[in-house]
Amino acid sequence: MDDSGVLLEIGALVGPERHRFRLTTELGPHPYGTLWQAEDQASSGRPTVTLLFLPDVLIRQPEFVERLRKLIIVCRKCKHPNALDCYGLFSAKGLFFLAFEAVDGLTLADMFASGKAAQLKPMQKQGLLIQMGKAMDAFHREIHKSHASLAPELIFISSKRGVRVMMISWHYVVDDYFDLMPSKPTYRQYQAPEGFVDPQPTSLRSDVYAFAALAYQLYADKPAFLPDDDEKARFQRELKAPNSLSAKQWSALQSALNPDQQSRPASILELLKALFSEEEDTAANTPEDAHPAPPSVDKPNRVINAISRVKKLIPTGWLQPFQPIIRLLQKIPLSPKVTAALLFSSGLILGLLLSLLLQQPDPQQQQAIRTLTEQRDLLQQELEQARINSPVTSEQPVETSIDELTQPLPALNESEAVAPSPAAQDTSRQALEQPDGLARFRDHFGEAGYAPVVQTLPQDTFLMGDLNRMGDDNERPVRTVSIDYSFALGVHEVTFDEYDQFALATNRPLPDDAGWGRGSRPVINVSWQDAQAYTAWLAAVTGEPYRLPTEAEWEYAARAGTISAWWWGNELVPAMAVCDECGTQWDGQQSAPVGQLPANAWGLKDMHGNVDEWVQDCYSDHYRGAPEDGSALLSGDCSYRVIRGGSWFDLARLTRSSSRYRHPPDTARNTWGFRVALDLPTPISNASP
Repeated sequence: MDDSGVLLEIGALVGPERHRFRLTTELGPHPYGTLWQAEDQASSGRPTVTLLFLPDVLIRQPEFVERLRKLIIVCRKCKHPNALDCYGLFSAKGLFFLAFEAVDGLTLADMFASGKAAQLKPMQKQGLLIQMGKAMDAFHREIHKSHASLAPELIFISSKRGVRVMMISWHYVVDDYFDLMPSKPTYRQYQAPEGFVDPQPTSLRSDVYAFAALAYQLYADKPAFLPDDDEKARFQRELKAPNSLSAKQWSALQSALNPDQQSRPASILELLKALFSEEEDTAANTPEDAHPAPPSVDKPNRVINAISRVKKLIPTGWLQPFQPIIRLLQKIPLSPKVTAALLFSSGLILGLLLSLLLQQPDPQQQQAIRTLTEQRDLLQQELEQARINSPVTSEQPVETSIDELTQPLPALNESEAVAPSPAAQDTSRQALEQPDGLARFRDHFGEAGYAPVVQTLPQDTFLMGDLNRMGDDNERPVRTVSIDYSFALGVHEVTFDEYDQFALATNRPLPDDAGWGRGSRPVINVSWQDAQAYTAWLAAVTGEPYRLPTEAEWEYAARAGTISAWWWGNELVPAMAVCDECGTQWDGQQSAPVGQLPANAWGLKDMHGNVDEWVQDCYSDHYRGAPEDGSALLSGDCSYRVIRGGSWFDLARLTRSSSRYRHPPDTARNTWGFRVALDLPTPISNASP
């Protein structure tokens, strides 16, 4: 039983109602809680994940959960093959836990304790350090802040997955409660002397020190410092050189363990280069029985092979502009610096080819798109691998604080958010500001009635579904959809103000606002049937064909001409959406008033997150045979209707443009809302009041 009173046992379901996990294997205690493996019940295929159940003594501390949420948002910016992917913080019935990608549970701390670390071969130790170091370097480049928590219990190791470093900077949330913790973390044992000062003037070089202390223990088979050693020990203790290190390597390690920050290497990569530069070509290729090390930089022949694979799939002549670069790749000498530059240029080549294919979405070219995407991603990884062979700059970027990194963007002023003046006649159309030439307007009716602000959208063809290999089976297969007609979509979700007009006019119960307020907040606790009734009423009182959008129209509008997971890119960016981990003041708590965050390229707000949005379609668990003309799927089993966009309650991955879910049409929750669509007989431009 967990100390929250919840029974943890094999087969138990844990987590909130909409995202459950089934426990399968207890991995054991961890300084930050208890580790379990579980099946993710909310994801297609029920993949295995790792759960870290947090101790109740931490959950009870003031502001701990909120501070941890911020750290999770920050750490998720670090995307690297050796960084442990964190899916988010979950809670239900007083139980709080973190979900990560699947690991075996073996940590470097376990290997130290059992003596297995001492049995590693030199190449295995080298590969382990390189993977750790490159993950930490990625953290520094993305976060620009010291991790301050590097310790062996955060280094997970398996023979199949290699090294994964947990990127949560625990020091920032547990140091005040360190003495209360039932099992003490060990980051203080590895921290630099400046970490003992209050306030702690740590920097990226402080992580270099901690990394060097771990490396010393790996080679000396004993720790550089004991758990109770203080700042004075960092200055007074004289460490003995490990027998397995050369004089040059020991000198490099000593420089990283220098009590003076400025005397240490400027980065972990610089330290790795000093330690392994003589063997860097073999450092990344360990024997089959070793823990996997980073792949070597395969020179630009990988580029030639990649282009050769897709030549037959690409229209004749497309490669002609790139032939000089291809010939150059085959001829010139390859220094590390040149290799990195060419890998970058080659990635651009494949990116341009991919863009050309996506502009002409022939179904027969889908294999080319997939191949180019794979090769582009591989080249990005190769460029990352090349960094360890490239010259290292003397200084890292200036640090910023956690609070600065998670500060929400200021709300944008919206002219359409102002209540409209009564129309002079029963029905009128108010033209509003037009982003990029697309008409925006609002219909009025009666003496004071008004419809939601809508945005006309361009006609085009797009690829619908999981283009980024980040989604579930129900987002496939990717297919081409043509929007060759005119329609408009609500700029934001239907608000309480807008919906309450309908409820009062038709004597329907007002939906519960959960105590958050009404007004400009998106209406919640509405079913698909409620949304249908509202659009039918709006069509009747305005005389205009309002309706729910189709699923294809919704994704078309959310993408706004992009092919990335979100309209802004493939990585979560703080304060661009409202979800459980999106970096806003509303995350995981409640919906936000509409229009608080940036709009996509077509001027649409809150397409990702805030509240889930009902669409017209009946649900199917695949896209085979689905309409390709933008219309709704209305055949088959309609006992479930599709809902799109994710909500304030959901993980970020559920807010992607292609993510989709289903619910019975007569059910409602405080995370569900909708927006309207409007058929247009002809394109509208410069409409006048």
